[in-house]
Amino acid sequence: MNKLLALLLIPPRAVLHGLGMGLCVGLALALWFSVARVLMLAAYWPSPGNDLWAELPVALLMGFRFDLKMGAIAALLLFPLLGWHGRMRAVVIRVWASAFALLAVINFYYYGFYKLPIDSVIFGLADDDTVAVLHTIWQDFPMAQIAVVLALAVWSANALALRVGQRAWQWLQQQWASAWHVLLIPVLLVVVLMVGKGTLKGMALQLDNITATSKSFLNNVIPNGVTALYNAWDAYRTSTDIGEEDTGLKTYGFGSYQDAARAYGLTATTPEGVQRALMAAGPHKPNGKNLVFFQMESWSAEPFKYQSQDMDVLAGLSNKLHNAWLFDNFDAAHHGTHPALEAILFNTPVTPITNGKYRHITLDWGVPFAMKKAGYDTLFVTSGQSGWRELNRVLLTQSFDEVIDAATLRARYPGAEGGIWGVWDAYMFRIIEERLAKQPKDRPLFVYAMSTTNHPPYELPSDYKPFVFDINKWPGDKGSEHLIPNLQTYRYANDELAKFVAAVESSPAAKRTVVAATGDHNVRTFGQYATPESQVLRQQVPFVVWGAGKLSCDNALHQAASHLDMFPTLFPMLGIGQGYLMTGRDLAKCPSAADAADAMAVTFIGQARSNHAIWSMGGANTLACQPVGSVCEWQAGQDAKARARVALMDWNLRHHIHQVSGKKK
Repeated sequence: MNKLLALLLIPPRAVLHGLGMGLCVGLALALWFSVARVLMLAAYWPSPGNDLWAELPVALLMGFRFDLKMGAIAALLLFPLLGWHGRMRAVVIRVWASAFALLAVINFYYYGFYKLPIDSVIFGLADDDTVAVLHTIWQDFPMAQIAVVLALAVWSANALALRVGQRAWQWLQQQWASAWHVLLIPVLLVVVLMVGKGTLKGMALQLDNITATSKSFLNNVIPNGVTALYNAWDAYRTSTDIGEEDTGLKTYGFGSYQDAARAYGLTATTPEGVQRALMAAGPHKPNGKNLVFFQMESWSAEPFKYQSQDMDVLAGLSNKLHNAWLFDNFDAAHHGTHPALEAILFNTPVTPITNGKYRHITLDWGVPFAMKKAGYDTLFVTSGQSGWRELNRVLLTQSFDEVIDAATLRARYPGAEGGIWGVWDAYMFRIIEERLAKQPKDRPLFVYAMSTTNHPPYELPSDYKPFVFDINKWPGDKGSEHLIPNLQTYRYANDELAKFVAAVESSPAAKRTVVAATGDHNVRTFGQYATPESQVLRQQVPFVVWGAGKLSCDNALHQAASHLDMFPTLFPMLGIGQGYLMTGRDLAKCPSAADAADAMAVTFIGQARSNHAIWSMGGANTLACQPVGSVCEWQAGQDAKARARVALMDWNLRHHIHQVSGKKK
């Protein structure tokens, strides 16, 4: 009986000892990674670097958390092989330690060359001419030095891991040998999973958390080699394959870019001619006005329609709309935050495109490039983490001078608080206000800001008193349990935006500053918009402009429009008439009867909408008249123009990337 019990206990005891050994070796290699990080800091520490010392502990702590995470994940993957007697255990530990050491060395020299941790460019070894890439590495890198450093790294990691592994094995054999010890397996498993998660509350450690400080140098040494390679692979894997130049053209029903150009009313017939025809060519006399543009998180248009004393969703913003242009028949170009960001800044229906394998390619028709050409300083600000979607890296490539995020704001404002996405939006508005105040008059400022507070889990600052909403007085869909918390963060964001607008209007920069705001997308909390009467609301977000003076005709505010029309409207206010893609129309111009009939809200999700109908592009059978019960007819010419507009923007992007990257047509 005892022999049978002993046999039955062999597998669970192997699991127990494997988990225990995995934890110990993982911890040892996490410490080894941290020592490697210190050496990397010492090797590349800039001079002068006095401003880095204050945030160094934050970077080291966050780096160690990532080291623990990678150690725990490896332990979870390898523990089935670590709990058995014999040589397998030592072989597994050697492979584990050697892999970690190899990636640490690669990351070290990769940073020395690119000034970045391992990123998606590393996969160019497979995508490009592999022999040529290896030849370049052989010529440009100190191979003898690398060989010595690699040998030392592999030796030290192996020595530490094997020693810790042997000690752990001996201790486990002596101390955890009883049958009841197998009951510790769930406990150890939970410990490994929690360490692998990297945090006790909130979301697991991820790319966003790498921007833990306001200093890019410190942020770049936070990811160890394993973390950096994983992030690089994830960006490469999820990035869009650009495919053939005519992919989007075919999707929207055109055989060639010439066909799409003709449908759009262009006469050019060469690629260069069509690209030139798509660019703005108006009067170009920049007037030096600042532009502050807010991409407001989940800023749906629907609550605007219900504003009242009992349903005070706008808070202080309700008092700032009398002197603003509020376009109230306006659609978002896309569904998500990042797709909206790329659509607004770079006019791309193909998303994601600015991170991953194409992130080094500049999209020089985009908004920040036009601003730089017109003499603007360009600043991106978010209350979130700029590590999200690699914004801290890609935006600097795409002509932004500076990126400010939650880590920067925490460093700027000690004690700054926030939720899981970053700091509260108030700090974002505060720093923009300060930057405007000190901006030289002879150098205008363009700010693109992205809020985050109005996002699940809908948390609010502890010192903010939320409005008490009565759900029964909400005229819209009441089905979501998150409706009230969402309305409260929505109201908070409006309140902070109103404070900012008021501050600008009372500042010396008021007459030379334009403020604009839109929502990135609607929010599912407000319903699915499944009924015919409500489907027009599905994509609607506000578009509001302050500081543009009085609009000469109010009916311009009520024409169907979308994100694609925003910067063709804003640029003329700044006297900028060249250097950007003309993605839509100037909404400030008084529409004639013909203009009103042709007005469209064109999106990148295949939906188009006029003042009288909504439909899926190319689908006559999807036409739905608005309002419901009215009479309308399918307008084939109008649909063709909508399809051609999106198809040409799609082709413009793909053609550009093919040209820059040397891909064959």
